[in-house]
Amino acid sequence: MITFVFQIVLVSLLASFVLSLAIKWGIVEYVQVHGNAFFSKMFSCYFCLSFWFGVIVSIVFAIFTGDLLFLLCPIFSTNVTKKMI
Repeated sequence: MITFVFQIVLVSLLASFVLSLAIKWGIVEYVQVHGNAFFSKMFSCYFCLSFWFGVIVSIVFAIFTGDLLFLLCPIFSTNVTKKMI
């Protein structure tokens, strides 16, 4: 259980870092302006961005570590990531 909580915190921290970089570099704004209606709406919702960035980070961690428990982390780390950005 402690390991899973550590994994959630790790995914949250990395997802919020990457998301903050995407916001600072203007990637989020670019997709909001130039994307189709679906991506424009999704990139204007920080909850959605937190979830999908968590999914991407979790998939990368699951591939490199071989631990499939990482794939459950975005469900629990989304609100933590949203609060950090």
